Parts: sequence; C-alpha cells; structure tokens
Amino acid sequence: MSQIPGEPQLDSPSWGEPTVTVRESPVTHRRPTSTTMQGWAYFGAVIMVLLGAFQAIEGLIALVDKEYFTLRENSLLAFSSYATWGWAHLIVGVLAVVAGAGIVLRGRRWARVTGIVIAAISAIANLGYLAASPVWSTLIISFDIVVIYALTVHGWEIDNS
Repeated sequence: MSQIPGEPQLDSPSWGEPTVTVRESPVTHRRPTSTTMQGWAYFGAVIMVLLGAFQAIEGLIALVDKEYFTLRENSLLAFSSYATWGWAHLIVGVLAVVAGAGIVLRGRRWARVTGIVIAAISAIANLGYLAASPVWSTLIISFDIVVIYALTVHGWEIDNS
C-alpha cells in the first residue's frame, strides 16, 4: 500500500471485494507574505514606538508642570488630578515603546497583540484627556487607529511567533 497523501489506496474489506479510498492531505490556508504588507506592519510598529515616546513625554509634563495645561484639574473627565493622568500616560507610553520595539526588532506575535491592546488603551485614555489637550489627543487617537489597522490587518506577515 502507498503512504503518499492524495494517492488512491486499496482497502480490502472482509467480504472479499476491494474498494478504493482517496486520502487527502490537510489543506493549509496560509497566504504568501508580501513585502508591501510587511511594510505596513513595520510602519505601524514604528509609529507605535513614536506614539509611546510622545505619550510618555506628555505624562512627564503632566507630572512636573501642572501649569502647562489650560484646563483646571477638577475639570478633567475621569481623574481629577494631572498626577494621575501623568502616571497613566507614562505607563501606557513605556508599554507602547516596549511592544513596538518587540515588533520591529523580533516580529513577535505577543508584541503585536500587546501593541494592539496598548494602542486601544491609548486611544481610550486620550479620549478621556481630550478636554485638557484637544488637538494633541485627537492626533494621538488618529494615529492609534492607524497602528491598530496596520497591526491587525497586516501584522501576521511579520509574525515570528
């Protein structure tokens, strides 16, 4: 009997008449990778590193110079102090830099998934911070959406697990 997948094989049932069965090989639906689409994923990762750095700087500004923002502290959406927002932005920014670097340097799947989650958290955090810094928060939210798109639609092309 042949052991090659896809080749007919003879099976002899107990009543004597031979039958033919075809065993198919498992089908994989892996698309070929494209360097253009890999470029999108790397672009999203680099933008994520930059956004993380900018967000960390914004967090440091909120921690150090409360007079920088025109909005009073008690008028913020979720947290009533710039120190809390500063720590939130600083932590999200550092995590974004680490995840983006993991994507760019190694193409790791965990970094890509973490990057998508961090970009979503960053967009939500900047939505809450919109009153304090409207133009900057709107730009960050827009770039977070681009990062999420690039990493979800084209990120599988750079996965090295």
